[in-house]
Amino acid sequence: MKFTDHYTHEINTDLRPLESVFKSLHAQNPSRQLDLPHEVASCRDILLKASQTTSDPLPSLLATTLNEDSFFHKDLDCEIYQHLRYLPCTWHKHAFLEVVCVMEGSCTNYILEQKIQMKAGDICIIAPDTPHAVSAFSDDSVIFNIILRISTFETAFFGTLSENDILSDFFMRTLYNSKTHPFLLFSTNGDTEALNYVGYAYEEYKSNRQYRKRMLNSIINAFFIVLLRNHGANVSVPALTDSDKDQNLVYILKYMQEHFTTVSLKELAAFFNYSERQLQRIIKTSTGMSFSENILKLKMNHAARLLSNPDLPVAAIAEELGYSDTGNFRAVFKKYYGITPMEFRAQQSDRER
Repeated sequence: MKFTDHYTHEINTDLRPLESVFKSLHAQNPSRQLDLPHEVASCRDILLKASQTTSDPLPSLLATTLNEDSFFHKDLDCEIYQHLRYLPCTWHKHAFLEVVCVMEGSCTNYILEQKIQMKAGDICIIAPDTPHAVSAFSDDSVIFNIILRISTFETAFFGTLSENDILSDFFMRTLYNSKTHPFLLFSTNGDTEALNYVGYAYEEYKSNRQYRKRMLNSIINAFFIVLLRNHGANVSVPALTDSDKDQNLVYILKYMQEHFTTVSLKELAAFFNYSERQLQRIIKTSTGMSFSENILKLKMNHAARLLSNPDLPVAAIAEELGYSDTGNFRAVFKKYYGITPMEFRAQQSDRER
């Protein structure tokens, strides 16, 4: 039985008491449009009224900025909770990563100037210190928020991309350097494999079993592996959707990653039906580097990995990277790293002793 099937039958999707209170307050105050983004101060009275109905105070609902030390349990690297339906849509930000997972129904995710309509199966990763607000005003919406320490996210997400340098750089640039679109939106179309792991993580988080932290981190690692494996090419990049062709961006980057030893700009442009000038602009905008700079980085990173094998001759490495002249490879490598391939190998060997 698929876990999501089991999970959606096990969980009580009826409104929880606090959600019923928020729904009632929303109905009583239609003119206040609580489903649209507001500053917390303008909704403070609503939040206070609702929090007074529960024995568990909700101070985080009244905060606009949250940091890791005050939010996370000391023994955990992530927190997972079901988003409160009918919670007033308020702007907030935090010093950690948030992953919004829509399991059922839909929601509207406001991120800076962007209004993102999310449906079942959509997963959005929001960068730290990014003002955002989530509007979930429907009984049938089931949304989970996974909150991750920055170090944990980078280990799980970028660690998975450790051998996919160009996509790793692109995702890192999008999340941490974009001033207008600091998020990644994956459309899984209800992929049960990916959503299973969200359910697994939530059950583990709610338990108090031995090794909970390690198990939870392992599930989160598996979740990102499945997400990137199954949907790495389906990530939405709103900053670069000036035309329908720009939707090819991730495919272009993946093609460069997979063919970096032989691909040329001319070949790449022809394959994706761009002019070379258009393609240069898209690659430069999305990665911060030109086509040739990206290819050089891919080659040199791969060379560094190959040099960790002491039995692999430098000439063989040069040939694998597409260099017909070993001397040319040595010169390029030294210019990039400041030392020769053999000196690099010796340093690596010394570190491993």
